[in-house]
Amino acid sequence: MPLAEYRAADATTLAGWVAQGAVSPAELLNAALAEAEAAAHLGAICQMLPHLAEAALPGVDRAAPFAGVPLLVKDLGGALAGAPTWAGSRHLRDTAQPAAQGGAVVGRLRAAGMVPFGKTTVPEFGLNFSTEPAIGPLCRNPWDSTRSAGGSSGGAAAAVAAGIVPVAHATDAGGSIRLPAAWCGLVGLKPSRGAVPQGPDFSTLLGGLATEFIVSRSVRDSARALQVLARPPVDGPYLPPLPDGYDADGLDRPPPPQRIALLTTAPDGAPPGPAWAAAAESAARVLQAAGHAVEPADPRPLSGICTTARRAFSTFACRNLAAVLDVLSPAPDGLEPLNWAVAQRGATLLPRDFVAQEVAQARMAHDFAVLQRRWGILLTPTASGPPPKLGVLRTDGSDAMGHFAALARLAPYAALANATGCPAIAVPHGLDASGLPLSVQLLGPPGSEAILLGLARTLEQAAPWPILAGA
Repeated sequence: MPLAEYRAADATTLAGWVAQGAVSPAELLNAALAEAEAAAHLGAICQMLPHLAEAALPGVDRAAPFAGVPLLVKDLGGALAGAPTWAGSRHLRDTAQPAAQGGAVVGRLRAAGMVPFGKTTVPEFGLNFSTEPAIGPLCRNPWDSTRSAGGSSGGAAAAVAAGIVPVAHATDAGGSIRLPAAWCGLVGLKPSRGAVPQGPDFSTLLGGLATEFIVSRSVRDSARALQVLARPPVDGPYLPPLPDGYDADGLDRPPPPQRIALLTTAPDGAPPGPAWAAAAESAARVLQAAGHAVEPADPRPLSGICTTARRAFSTFACRNLAAVLDVLSPAPDGLEPLNWAVAQRGATLLPRDFVAQEVAQARMAHDFAVLQRRWGILLTPTASGPPPKLGVLRTDGSDAMGHFAALARLAPYAALANATGCPAIAVPHGLDASGLPLSVQLLGPPGSEAILLGLARTLEQAAPWPILAGA
């Protein structure tokens, strides 16, 4: 098939072509492989696995929601059967064996017709907002190859923005879906805690902060993916994120009027870049014109709440990595220095530290729920500024807490959704003076995905974004 048509189509369109017999799953795979080769300089893919895809082609159900759509799986989080997980780590690259069993989310995407053919690059163990693992490849932003594509789902976002695939598997424990989506001009939904199955072992990561989903080019692809993934799992609690009878094709029916609180500064009062604040204000005007009640909000009530949320991320990240390394037993020089420092800090944490964190997190979630009842949906800039140049977010130092503080400054409202279990979505909204994507975040109460997707669709219709980088 013509590559230009492939690059311009979202996953829903591609699946429709397959259902109609206009193209075959094999043709879509060949197009994806050609695009991957053409965009190899971006470093979005760390493992090419075409043999797995070719073996899956005969089993594709042409009536499936994503029939024949090529998929890239993040090399961290949900496993892909038949492929090892390197997690950006030299030690795992040298020792990991192919997974005998795939993760629940990847399994459901495959059952919906998607065809995985590779794994996307991540920063080592996912603990950076830039995807520059020491083992390579260095992941570049398709909009400006001197800049970061974000992290930890940077490879996923770069691959979708570059047109290699229309959607890619991603994970988010502190903004790792939303920030790469924002910097690459994509839709990035982080579902409610418990809405998407996380078995057989992913749900134990990072104290429940982490969840799996996708990054996409269109709101309807994210809505359709949620329909595919949000079914009662066999491995844990389930919070239905979509109302009975929800139809992703009905996104053009606007959601009922919402109360929306506009926040254009960080909880500590630090202003984002002017273009990012202006994007949030522009999105507020669009939503207000669509019948929603938008009011500016004072961010100060969120100061302590966001501090607790960030502390939850750093606490669980440090202890989780320490526990992982207890099992892996890598040599100190087999790990990037920053992550060695993170693990060393985690090893010093005591059980009472976790009890105190859990108590503080529960109180924080209650306080935020009270605030949400007054404010409704939160509308913020997704990031505080454009993607940094490659090499800025370094991992060759030992200041773990300084590193986490730097990440918080880049996305001051990101960890809030993870710590509270709330859904949040990053939505493209314009370009800055340099031609780089701008993005806004919508954050709602648990189970409000349908409302967030409806609001995102309103923004998509009012201010369509370029589907391809640089378009």
